[in-house]
Amino acid sequence: MAVVAGVLAVVAALVVLWPRGVETQPHLAETGQLRFELTPVSTRSGSNTFDLRITDRSGNAADGDVTVEPAMPQMGHALAPITAAPQAPGRYRVAGVDLFMAGQWEITVSLRGERVVIPLLLT
Repeated sequence: MAVVAGVLAVVAALVVLWPRGVETQPHLAETGQLRFELTPVSTRSGSNTFDLRITDRSGNAADGDVTVEPAMPQMGHALAPITAAPQAPGRYRVAGVDLFMAGQWEITVSLRGERVVIPLLLT
């Protein structure tokens, strides 16, 4: 009986204390003219992919060259700007972004002179 109670206590501790990733959900930011929606495929450190949806304030797809600049200012890390690949009108993808450290990253997204900084917490 004591062994079963010990096993149950260990399992309960693992369930409560096991590290969990932050659920991937859209991160929104707006400028005076555009609305940016960044959805990470993963919230774990390492190689990452971001899906972007960019519209004007009326909801129409925005087009043009989109760049993404990941940085971790608290640690002095910054990656070179990455050009997002267009997928469909107003939809872009950035794949293979090496966010090598867990913690708070800032993802700067630019289109036609409009820039937003989107915070992204990685585990």
